[in-house]
Amino acid sequence: MKLKIKLIIYLYFFSSLMIFFVKKPINDQYQYQNTPTIEYKIQKGDTLWGISHKFTNKNHQEFIYLIKKMNNLDNSLLMEDQILILPVNI
Repeated sequence: MKLKIKLIIYLYFFSSLMIFFVKKPINDQYQYQNTPTIEYKIQKGDTLWGISHKFTNKNHQEFIYLIKKMNNLDNSLLMEDQILILPVNI
């Protein structure tokens, strides 16, 4: 009986964690859904920092973070002819 109760508690805890971790990426994906955007084709030598300076005069670190989030980038590596979605009016 004690084993059954422990198992139920573990399953409840595990299920709660799974719901939290599965739901979070979905929320992040739609967080910027209403943000106006443009498509930008990466040129040879482009960097996220340089792109940030072209498209905003505000907080560049925040803008780069937003670009990474909107384009599902894990790092700052860009490839020539890659298309990025950029927020506008930020």
